[in-house]
Amino acid sequence: MKAYVSIDLEGLPGIASTTMTTPDKTQFSIAVKVITRISEFVAKRLLDLGFTEVYLADSHGLMTNIDYAAVPDGVYLVQGYPRPYSMLTMLDGSFSATMFIGYHSAAGTTRGFLDHTMSGRVFYEVYVNGVKASEFLINSLYAREKGVPVILVAGDAHLRSEVETYSTNIVFVELKKGLSRYAAVYPSLSRVLEELDKGLRTAVDRLKSKHEFKLFLQPPYTLAVKFRDNLVADVAEMTGAERLDAYTIKKTFGSASEMLGFIEVLAYLGLGVEYLKSSIK
Repeated sequence: MKAYVSIDLEGLPGIASTTMTTPDKTQFSIAVKVITRISEFVAKRLLDLGFTEVYLADSHGLMTNIDYAAVPDGVYLVQGYPRPYSMLTMLDGSFSATMFIGYHSAAGTTRGFLDHTMSGRVFYEVYVNGVKASEFLINSLYAREKGVPVILVAGDAHLRSEVETYSTNIVFVELKKGLSRYAAVYPSLSRVLEELDKGLRTAVDRLKSKHEFKLFLQPPYTLAVKFRDNLVADVAEMTGAERLDAYTIKKTFGSASEMLGFIEVLAYLGLGVEYLKSSIK
């Protein structure tokens, strides 16, 4: 069996400030220790639970947060940005299961710690078939299309309701709870690892027992994206998307891969517009 683990940062314990989220920030070294320790633990436990290979997808920011020197034997580390399909690069039907660790709540979630969807700098809110969508939901639709069940999600407590509302049998493990956009509470790391261990064992047991991991959203997918900057919407409209208002566009897709690819293009487009505005002197 092969396992695919996509690990983000904002939903991890020990992360409570933007001073920890990018390499140029003063406390980024703390985040590297946390994400590396949790990645190493999850990978080793999955190997113990019967997986023969584990792929760790470093899925935050520039996607070079995990210390490669700590990667155990039998584990492959996927790093670097940009890359195809972002947080799920290389995911295909050869994998038996995928897990999302350190995931955060959707953009627009009250008290969600650093809540955003795909690109907080570009997108204000993202909806799929009328549902406010997180990275969990969008990535899960893509994984299902590849024939790989999502069996576990671990992260901010504010993500739990979305997981339980739009899926069945996915194990949710709370790693932290957002108190505001810039504050969170979490137990000791040893307690977090204990809860992760329980969650992993339950999820793998369900997988081996042939539980069906269902998602309730079905194609076609109507994507509505509200941008932070209406100039990005001006440019994005040229893709053929329908303009709903000054900040929002809409487009319908027959597949999750098409939708995820389009979201990624919009994120790059938004960053390009931001750079263009800053370069006009």
